[in-house]
Amino acid sequence: MKIIIYLAASANGLISNNRNVPDWLSPEYGAGFMAISQRTQAVIMGKTTYNILSPDYLPLKEGSLVVLTHDTNATPSQSNVLFTSDSPEKIVAALASKGHTEAVIIGGTQTVSAFMKAGLVNEIILVVEPVLFGSGLLFVDDADFEYQLALLDVKKLNNNTIQLHYEVKGKRI
Repeated sequence: MKIIIYLAASANGLISNNRNVPDWLSPEYGAGFMAISQRTQAVIMGKTTYNILSPDYLPLKEGSLVVLTHDTNATPSQSNVLFTSDSPEKIVAALASKGHTEAVIIGGTQTVSAFMKAGLVNEIILVVEPVLFGSGLLFVDDADFEYQLALLDVKKLNNNTIQLHYEVKGKRI
C-alpha cells in the first residue's frame, strides 16, 4: 500500500504555529489537501489535527478517516471516522483489507513520526508557505532515522507558495 504524507510547512520547516490555527495556509494548499484526500479515499491523522478539522472541515464524507489517539472511546463526528491506537503497520493492513491501495497522512508530528519510524511512507508532498514561526510543531519529532529523498516534482502554486514532491528512498538508521 502506498502511503503519502501531504503537509504544509513554514519556510523554516514547522508544520504548525503555537496557536494550532491554520490561518496561514494558502487556498492552493487547501485545494491540494482536498484533491489528494478525495483521490485516496483513505486519510490518516492525529487527534489534534482531527480536533482542528472536525466536524465541518473533515476531508471525506465517505471512505476511511483514521485518527490516531489514545482516546479510542471518543465519539466520532461522522460514521467513517475510526479512532485507534493501533500501530502504523496494523492501520495499513486494515486499510488494505478494505480495498484501499493508497492513503494520505495529513498531520501531525506524532503521526508522521510513527509512520516514518515504521518505514511505511512512500512519498512526501510538502507545501512551503511564505511564513516564519518562532516556534511550533516539527515535521518529525524524536527522529531516530535518516532517509534519502528523491525530488519528483516542484510546482509554484502561487506567487509565494511552492510544492515539493519527494519519493522516500531507503531508510538508514
